Amino acid sequence: METTIAAARATYDVVVVGLGIMGASTLDQLARRGLKVLGIEARGPLNDLGSSHGETRIFRRAYWEGDHYVPLLNRSYAGWMELDDAVHDSIAVKTGGLFVGPPESKLVHGSRGTALRCGIPHEYLDAGEISRRFPAFHVQDDAVAVYEPDALMLFAERARLSYLSRATRAGADLVHGRAVRSLRPSTGGSLTVVGDGWQVSCGAVVLAVGGWIGGFLPEIDALVTPMRIPVYEFDLAEPCERDHLPGRFPVFLFEDAAGALVYGLPQWQAVGGGLKIGFHNRQLSPVDPGGDRSPPTDAERLELWRAVETLLPGVRSTGRGRSCVYTMSRDESFFIGQSREVPGVTYVSACSGHGFKFAPGIGEVLAHLAIDGRSPVDVSAFGLERAVSTGAGITGR
Repeated sequence: METTIAAARATYDVVVVGLGIMGASTLDQLARRGLKVLGIEARGPLNDLGSSHGETRIFRRAYWEGDHYVPLLNRSYAGWMELDDAVHDSIAVKTGGLFVGPPESKLVHGSRGTALRCGIPHEYLDAGEISRRFPAFHVQDDAVAVYEPDALMLFAERARLSYLSRATRAGADLVHGRAVRSLRPSTGGSLTVVGDGWQVSCGAVVLAVGGWIGGFLPEIDALVTPMRIPVYEFDLAEPCERDHLPGRFPVFLFEDAAGALVYGLPQWQAVGGGLKIGFHNRQLSPVDPGGDRSPPTDAERLELWRAVETLLPGVRSTGRGRSCVYTMSRDESFFIGQSREVPGVTYVSACSGHGFKFAPGIGEVLAHLAIDGRSPVDVSAFGLERAVSTGAGITGR
């Protein structure tokens, strides 16, 4: 239930700090196991300062980024299906996923390799087959694609709120509008979570605060950087509308010859606006985690439009758009683990712009780490240790 700090219990088993998608999923996992848990969010239930707001996200398992993500993806796929079955509103729609580019591109070569090695259902399509099956896409003659039929469009805000709602029904307490200022070790191995004029005690903390994580854990501060990135909405030419609906228009990634990576999602009748399209690896600029959320500039819109005008001739550029935040590591992967400097703290960040889809799996991992110090899947690839050996941290902030 939504509570106040004054009404909160004196001691909790676990306090989850940050109620974006990672914190919400973790809170749900902990509450449904019967633990006394509190979730604290510095802002309101709906806000656009983190990385979990907005309407839709992509879920895919033919992961060009590497095989080591697949165990978490498999658990997350099961988790999204379970949540979709458990709640009244749709959480996930199976649109399929189309990953298009030159045969030698990191996107296509990597997606196909992961799919083959990990047994992920997929098809390998040439340019003619892409155009025949997905007429909204106009590709070069040498283009190829990996098509993943089980890829999903996720309803992002709906999913996060569903996790919070289910957690409260299982007994979790929620507090919104209260910022945590520090985490203090206490006697007997417990922790005290401290805010402005209030504090609560707990056995463990899960820290899921995105770009704010460096303010709590100095060990990770130099390894992550919040980055502003624009997201765009496109309208459709009326004769083309049917080609851009789920069933004929999958979620997609497109890598051009210069390596620019564009993502997109179809229109959906339950979601306002047009097609959602954006760069994944362009137009990133460092920001304070609570800072610049300015909409796309004219120059940014033009750059994105030029990247998709040939690929998607049926779409029309609009003035609509927003800015989101990627909290990045240098190698664009995640940091998941337990703090060495503040015992009892389990954390996740950075999610580097592709973490949302992992929320069910990562929530399960964080809950296990907080409870008994062990993960049900191997997450060693996401530890801080790699920052020392490979330079995974990001500098120049």
